[in-house]
Amino acid sequence: MKKIILLSLSMLVLLSGCKDDIPEPESFSFINKVHAKEEKSLSVKHIVQGNQVFIECVVPDVTFSSKRKGAKKGKIVVSSNSGGLYKEFYTAAFVVKNLPKGNHILNVEVVNLSNKPLGIKKRLYVTIP
Repeated sequence: MKKIILLSLSMLVLLSGCKDDIPEPESFSFINKVHAKEEKSLSVKHIVQGNQVFIECVVPDVTFSSKRKGAKKGKIVVSSNSGGLYKEFYTAAFVVKNLPKGNHILNVEVVNLSNKPLGIKKRLYVTIP
């Protein structure tokens, strides 16, 4: 009986303590927004199968075909840090073939058709078993 009374008194104290001073949620105002330099993004997915790497790139505002109007025309340059690989691709999805066994760092960069960098690049870490 004493446990029930003690438990009900402690519950009463806990519930009555939050009755009057319910805190108001804080509001945030973004009146003075700081506009950061818009960084262009490159989304890259890759799959390793054997000594081949299948790469798919999603680049906003850049096209790799002549069908899309209003976007910059570009190509993708893939190079490795070891200097043994340098290839150009004119599609958003492509396959890098015949990579030797070992660890590779592939630099994927989007450039325009006259090889001027557009400032969009990504680094991939690939292991060929």
